[in-house]
Amino acid sequence: MVPLMIMTLLSAALPGDEQDAEAGVGGWRLANSPSAYLREHSENPVEWHPWGDAAFEEARKLDRPVFLSIGYSSCHWCHVMRRESFSDEAIAAYLNANFISIKVDREDLPHVDEVYMDAVRAMTGGGGWPLSVFLFPDGKPFYGGTYFPPRQRFNRPGFLEISGSIIKAWNTDRGKMRESATGLLDHLSKRDQRQHEGQSMELFLGGGIQSAASSYTLDPPGFGAAPRFPSPRFLQFLVGEGSLSGDETSVKRAVSVLREMAAGGIYDQVAGGFHRYSVDAQWQVPHFEKMLYNQGSLAESYLEAGRITSDESLLQIGRATLDAMLSQFQLQDGSFAGSWDADSGGVEGSYYVWTPEQVKETVAPESVELVCDHFGIEEEGNFEGGEASVPRIAMSLETAAKKHGLSVEEAQKRLDQAVSKMLKVRDTRVAPKRDDKVVLGWNALAISGLARGATILDESRFREAAVRAYGALKGSLVEEERFLRRRDRHVSEKGEAHVVEGNPATLQDAALWMKSVLDLYEATFRPEFILEARRCWEVILKNFGPLETGEALYEAPEGAEILMGRRKDYFDGAIPSGNATTARNLLRLYEFTGESVYLESSMNIVEAALSRVGPYPMGASELLLAVQALQRRVPVIVIAGDPSKETTQRMLESALQSKVPFSVVALRPEGEAGESAEKAIPLLEGRSSGEVEARAFVCIDQVCEVPLEKVENLVLRMDQLSKEIRTANDSNSSESKSE
Repeated sequence: MVPLMIMTLLSAALPGDEQDAEAGVGGWRLANSPSAYLREHSENPVEWHPWGDAAFEEARKLDRPVFLSIGYSSCHWCHVMRRESFSDEAIAAYLNANFISIKVDREDLPHVDEVYMDAVRAMTGGGGWPLSVFLFPDGKPFYGGTYFPPRQRFNRPGFLEISGSIIKAWNTDRGKMRESATGLLDHLSKRDQRQHEGQSMELFLGGGIQSAASSYTLDPPGFGAAPRFPSPRFLQFLVGEGSLSGDETSVKRAVSVLREMAAGGIYDQVAGGFHRYSVDAQWQVPHFEKMLYNQGSLAESYLEAGRITSDESLLQIGRATLDAMLSQFQLQDGSFAGSWDADSGGVEGSYYVWTPEQVKETVAPESVELVCDHFGIEEEGNFEGGEASVPRIAMSLETAAKKHGLSVEEAQKRLDQAVSKMLKVRDTRVAPKRDDKVVLGWNALAISGLARGATILDESRFREAAVRAYGALKGSLVEEERFLRRRDRHVSEKGEAHVVEGNPATLQDAALWMKSVLDLYEATFRPEFILEARRCWEVILKNFGPLETGEALYEAPEGAEILMGRRKDYFDGAIPSGNATTARNLLRLYEFTGESVYLESSMNIVEAALSRVGPYPMGASELLLAVQALQRRVPVIVIAGDPSKETTQRMLESALQSKVPFSVVALRPEGEAGESAEKAIPLLEGRSSGEVEARAFVCIDQVCEVPLEKVENLVLRMDQLSKEIRTANDSNSSESKSE
């Protein structure tokens, strides 16, 4: 934590009656913003400015500090601060008279959010949203925090008191404030340049396993203390690494967390889908906002874990999460909305919680006790001091059936009927607001989840939805020479409908799009998706490069004006690291094409990331997956044959549903289609079905084995390969420990 002027500011004089500023015209500048979050603040008496040079120029002209407030549409505490502080006439008058106030939607301008979130974390040791930061007119931060109550409560300073303290310090001690801000930026710059020596790939993978072991709790299953966030990529890593190395303990830990989340209140037991995080360690009470990126990421991880472990219950949660995503997030053109609010009519969670009396009014009389027992709906509930309950699996189906003298089948039938009725009743309640903003990276995660669902579950509806979403974004947010961050729809004050596409995408957005098209290839075997992935890499290199030896890619595109300049990020945030995702994509392209430039670029990014991440693997789960894919033997299976023939279909199914993590599957059709596929995918050259209906080529390190002509032989070879990888990993691990 960097010591700043926090104590000085809080001990300075509080605002008095000496300020005689008239209230301004409020947030009119935001009224026609494409951002729903900004438009919500247009009715505030605070004179909000959008982010831009004009606001900072006004601050310089008037010699005022800047108050920067960053949030997003589905954020509960952002709405609380909007109602409590930014709608307060006295607070607004003080801000208008003494500050230039800027409102930012973090989902529109992630580069801005990341810089100032880093600064606040360095100042205070914590962060979150709403993010409240005070700046010099040149953009340098000197004080910040998250949510502040409007006035002092329980010895906690209020927003009005803090604002007054800042103006007092601004007028009397500005030199020290400037010195403090400069010191903060120096600290952040040195931290970003720090490198860790001696971090090998095997040590990094071992560190991931050890971190899981040291932070895991058995009851309730999870990692670390509350609040608990889902960690889909980390759980995926544990299942894969445990499977590849014979570490059953790691597999069991990951599976236990996946099951506990699915049984908890963080999973919407009535309509499906995951809330953003759990406020308690038991996964019972969520922070109720639903984010698109959680649905896509978690669905994929449940499906991958279910594939590797052959656990049908995990596959079912993955399937249900995709269904919920399609039902709750899909827009008319096939793309996906960004989020659902945590609040319903200004009250957090009211849409989702139940009392026994409400259940009694909703379901069949004979099912009331069964439903309440199964979902833990009690008179003294687990939400808001016992007023209501967040449904969770409090009693297993088998135990509940036995308690009520029912067969498991009859109990399940009654529960299904009850849930259907509960959903209908819930839909009559005041619903949370959906933000229909289309964010490129989040949609890419949704496409990947659907594509993996189509591949692993062989369900055409997921395949069709993935391809449709791809079509909705290609050519709009994905252009020939660049990527755009988001698309918003809104109706202006004049009643005119507008669709606005813009803001430069991040490396995360672009990398996740590239991953989604690679996933789409394995879901459809359409060669144009491989061509699109190759094109994506060229555009990424142009916009986020150069990729120099020992370095990685920039998170912001070329030309972005950001405090402290463009940064290279390696850790995951709410979504996976752009650099680590890119490294995984490049390795897959290498397997498809055999072109060493992809492998070399992937290695370059990984080595740069390892030196920056160092001994903190849990914060870089996507990098763990990238290192895992590089370090372990990745089998590539080419199926040559007519995809309409049964043998070809069975071979494809065996390859796609293999338990070997990171396996890559390609199809070489017969005739002209095969020749066309060869041009896009060099791996397919010279592979044909010959004189039989279909053949399978298992290739490792670009060397293919003798083709297999029977499905049973392919299944046997994949099982053998899994054992060979495990033996090789044991050897690598022993060598690493001896060094």
